[in-house]
Amino acid sequence: MMNNNYWRETVYAVSPLDGLERRDMSAIFNWLNLHFPSCGTKIDWGRVQGRHMHWKITDDMRLAATASIEVCRRIQSGSVVEHVGDGLSPYGVCFTDDNAPSVVAALLEIPEHHYFLAEDRSWIVVVTTEGDLEVVDQL
Repeated sequence: MMNNNYWRETVYAVSPLDGLERRDMSAIFNWLNLHFPSCGTKIDWGRVQGRHMHWKITDDMRLAATASIEVCRRIQSGSVVEHVGDGLSPYGVCFTDDNAPSVVAALLEIPEHHYFLAEDRSWIVVVTTEGDLEVVDQL
């Protein structure tokens, strides 16, 4: 059995995640619940407003690479991206375009669903452990 502090002490304590600003995840999950239609505890992607794209990618490496491209293509210079995970991540983190490729890659190593959001909420990229990649622009 893993130590409860494993992710906090081992994963988030080393580069590139060690210097990231940490935030309470509840504010982001509350925002998601208010702004996205749901079916049970999941987002109902078929009813999402805005420009929505979906990919089903069964190869984990290709999924991570495509997700990283989608996040990095949306980051404006000097803007902030927030990330939350719905399983093992102990808190949300923020990062900028300066370190985005390495941070996204490191976060996607954590086996959970990942939510990457523009701080101004203009876009969201969601990556699931089942191989789904959801991108919504113009929220």
